[in-house]
Amino acid sequence: MPLKAYVPELTASMNDILPLTGSNSILFVGGGSIGHIAPSVAVAKILKQQFPSLICRFVCGTRPEDALFIEKNGFSATPLGAPRLSVGFPWKFWSAYGKARAMLIEEKPRVIFSKGGYVSVPVCLAAKKLGIPIILHESDAVSGWANWLVGRWAEKICLGFEGSLKNPKAVFIGNPVAASVTEGSRQKGVALTGLSRMRPILLVLGGSQGSLAINQAIAHGLFTLLGIVDVIHVTGEGKRTVEGKIEGYWQCPFAYEEYPHLFAAADIALSRAGAGTIAELAANGLPTILVPLKGAAHNHQEKNARLAAQSGGCVVIDQRELLEKITETVRTILEPPTYELMRKKMRTLHRSDATRQIADLLAGYLA
Repeated sequence: MPLKAYVPELTASMNDILPLTGSNSILFVGGGSIGHIAPSVAVAKILKQQFPSLICRFVCGTRPEDALFIEKNGFSATPLGAPRLSVGFPWKFWSAYGKARAMLIEEKPRVIFSKGGYVSVPVCLAAKKLGIPIILHESDAVSGWANWLVGRWAEKICLGFEGSLKNPKAVFIGNPVAASVTEGSRQKGVALTGLSRMRPILLVLGGSQGSLAINQAIAHGLFTLLGIVDVIHVTGEGKRTVEGKIEGYWQCPFAYEEYPHLFAAADIALSRAGAGTIAELAANGLPTILVPLKGAAHNHQEKNARLAAQSGGCVVIDQRELLEKITETVRTILEPPTYELMRKKMRTLHRSDATRQIADLLAGYLA
């Protein structure tokens, strides 16, 4: 049964509404992947620069890496065990809603910034009933059920892809990217990985949770690939498929502070098609091979990839054909005329003011 069937229409009474004079704080909510969190962190950092006394609180899912990412960026995180659809969903949902409501009454944030994911629904439902305004950011080319619901309650819906939603509350802003993502050092990236820079470098990303399918394709085709490129491979925790030290190949399970330097060292990328990752690759002007995750909610990665590919800065390969096509596709992209054109076109997907625009929108609720 769809999520919307469990959530009633709102009938807030005057007793539910919080006073308009809330604390000087903003609550950021989103979880399930780093893609639901990293854009909020980027926005929060800009707001803290502008308003040093502002309190930025984060509510995330219960995956340990969600809270770890937030804390490594200098903010506190409150995990909320909001449920996905299951037999026990109604009871678990209303338990999460009760916890979210109590938290909002205590914190009294001026505004909620929601990045989606199932954890956002009980928080935003409680916010709507308490009269706290909600700003939603939809990164993907298509909305899932969680964002469909939150979008009904939000005052404004910020879009990551132009034209992805027809709604009078929707405005195209782009996908926020942390400034640090484009501030990496090629020299540090090369030193970190120990690669020679005698050949172009392919950066392989499987998304924040890693991709066993991509990792297996890299493992099987690695020695052919190493004939034309060196490889930086972010595998995901527990998903490495290449053992031992191999010249021209460097891998790590996850990257935090090193992440910008890996971008700076790379010349070309192969990646899943999460909206946040596409935005980071675009900000760095990296021609990219996108391999959409099959079975992702509402097939959003496939739609992200096809929409991004219209720019001419990236190409899409079906996961089932990756091993067969990867080496020749990399070779084709690295041809000088094609490569330079794709670099320029990839950058057209990046909206450099997206993070600032969202920060300014949220700052309007702090007056």
